[in-house]
Amino acid sequence: MQISLSILLGSVMYARWILLLGVVVCASGPLRAQASVFYRLATIGSDADDRARLAQLLGERRTDGYLLRSPSSLTPALRDSAERDRFHWAVVVPQLVAIGNSSLPFSLNDGALWAGRGWSESLRAGLRVERGRLSLTLAPELVASENIPYELAAPEVTVARPPSRNPLSSPWHVQPYSIDLPQRFGYLPIWRLDPGQSTFAVEAGRVTLGVATENEWWGPGVHNAIVLSNNAPGIPRLFLRTTRPIQTRIGMIEARWFVGALSESDYFDSDPTNNLRSIAGLGLAWGVKWAPGLTLGVARTVYAPVRGWSGVPLRIFDVFRAFGPSYADPTDTTPGRDQVYSLFGRWVLSPDRLAVYFEWARTAFPSSVRDLLIAPNRTRGYTVGLEWAKPVRDGHATLRIGGEVTSLEKNSAYRDRPVATFYTSRQVAQGYTQRGQVIGAAIGPGASSQWLTIDYFSPRWRVGVFAGRIRWDDDALYTFPNDYDAKWCSHDVSLFGGVSAAGSGRWGSANLSLTRGERLNVFFHHLTGCDPAPSLAVVDARNTTLELRLSPP
Repeated sequence: MQISLSILLGSVMYARWILLLGVVVCASGPLRAQASVFYRLATIGSDADDRARLAQLLGERRTDGYLLRSPSSLTPALRDSAERDRFHWAVVVPQLVAIGNSSLPFSLNDGALWAGRGWSESLRAGLRVERGRLSLTLAPELVASENIPYELAAPEVTVARPPSRNPLSSPWHVQPYSIDLPQRFGYLPIWRLDPGQSTFAVEAGRVTLGVATENEWWGPGVHNAIVLSNNAPGIPRLFLRTTRPIQTRIGMIEARWFVGALSESDYFDSDPTNNLRSIAGLGLAWGVKWAPGLTLGVARTVYAPVRGWSGVPLRIFDVFRAFGPSYADPTDTTPGRDQVYSLFGRWVLSPDRLAVYFEWARTAFPSSVRDLLIAPNRTRGYTVGLEWAKPVRDGHATLRIGGEVTSLEKNSAYRDRPVATFYTSRQVAQGYTQRGQVIGAAIGPGASSQWLTIDYFSPRWRVGVFAGRIRWDDDALYTFPNDYDAKWCSHDVSLFGGVSAAGSGRWGSANLSLTRGERLNVFFHHLTGCDPAPSLAVVDARNTTLELRLSPP
């Protein structure tokens, strides 16, 4: 029976690959034959998005309109203003994403796709329609994953879950600070159709309003955005945003304001009455007139339980409420509002081909100026980074070096007042997640990371190397009871490096990334107080991740 099941699952995997590749290959024929009727989405983190960032470093592109972005704002319209009244349509160029993990899940900023162990794929395709001030992008994604089993956290390093919690739910963040972050998304292969990067928008002069499920990225980070990123499935929402940055006496101003709904995963709890939450967000970016290349911004989101979809639009003004401190009695789990907010900035010094950036975030406002001065680091998270580029080969190619550090780990302020692990919540049991994945920084709650990348760009292709370190959910290490006072040998840490490449031509475009890593003390399994002869076996894992993105021309 087991052999038959393995053969069946293997056959399904190969059939899935044949189906997805077949769609991409078959689509390339009509698109080549009808080159004027296609629409390529410039998605967040794509090669086009990366090259736009490089062009800003080199002084070849303006820096405004970049720190608050989404596919619909990154991709140009089909028609210019002179053709506004005509009807235009185009096929959204299909894109196939395939990610393979050999030992453990490794999925960062993959949107609706969760790359578990084994092969995971998503296929996006659709249609773009424009008429007058109206535009519609339908870009759904078919998502699949083998979801092969792997060893989960051992009982010795977990806390007791309430009876209503799913066995796959978080084994650490339970009460009073909770989050919907499953260790695994079920026991079976995954097939799902997601609305993906879809948007309906109405342009009304300087502002645009509409509905969307596309991902957004707020902030200057390359690998982590603390408030909003493309790490989770897109949020179904109503939005209002500036159509393009607005020129004012103090510089360029852009804004985004939305209200949407967050859904619980299938692997959190058995309570059907708390499956929906509202989220309201406001982001502002200011291109400083007196400092060319400097953009400063602020972002805030407020999320809370809601009874049904009909109550979601009424929460649009939540982002202007609940400014008080949120470090009351930590045992009080009465449902209410919670928040994440940040200040961020990026300064592109194009004559030096250098950019520096930061994001400083908190989940609670200070109660006073005195409180802010005494403990500015309470509930804080941050990202800092830099990029530097140098033209080579007489300007025909470019070398770029980048580094980024993010920390969401709990700091020493928790000794004075209760401090939640970042993205967890007392008021909202599911925390800051959408369908079981964190909306913000891809590294997740209580984590930290460091990245270093070196890339070589030519006009049609790119190749690079990278290295990184992630310390996963470090706050959780101190939540479960044990007999060992020394836990510094038990941190769950990934060390990894790899190569990446991208290219485009008459055959289409492709992105390839190969990552080889070592994960030490997976799920804190080495809980022995640094004993050289541990009683609990050390569990390390070597993981290889292969990522491939293909699109026809």
